[in-house]
Amino acid sequence: MNTRHEEDAIPNGYARVTEILKPYTSFEGIDPAVLEKAADRGTRVHSYCELYTQNLLIEKVDDDCQPYVSSFIQWYDAMVEDVWHQEYRLFCKNYRFTGKLDMIATLKGDDHEALIDIKTPQQASCSWKLQTAAYRYLVRVNDGIDLKRRLCLMLDRKGGMPKVVEYTDHDNDERLFLGAAELYHFFK
Repeated sequence: MNTRHEEDAIPNGYARVTEILKPYTSFEGIDPAVLEKAADRGTRVHSYCELYTQNLLIEKVDDDCQPYVSSFIQWYDAMVEDVWHQEYRLFCKNYRFTGKLDMIATLKGDDHEALIDIKTPQQASCSWKLQTAAYRYLVRVNDGIDLKRRLCLMLDRKGGMPKVVEYTDHDNDERLFLGAAELYHFFK
């Protein structure tokens, strides 16, 4: 049985989706201090975006996060009809992995839910298609929802409208991720 948890506790023997994909993501040539700073900013941007969707963004947004949050707000106000879930962790017992989804929402003009993954990097990563496929898989096995859309929302660092990257080859991307998960546990 698979489970859904609100907390972030990861059971022994489970790996995060991003941990499974880490060997296939290159940050070669980027100063570790720069990566750490970007990761911290990304975490704060995610928090501000979540607060905005709940009508709870009443604090001043940090200066380094402001353009990203403005970018999100523009897109959110123009595109989102309803938010179903946000920032929740799911687990897969069979493949022993877990992922924390940013948002499942219905977009204006759609009649079904979409997975939305918020991104602050300005260049798309090849791993995102497998990451979102893993999240889609988790939603299906835990909640019984077969999401039709997987979107990465690349927030604009200057505050403009974000770029949307959509992945549509659900079966192949899922197959690739589950293979990566099996290899990860085989070598661990």
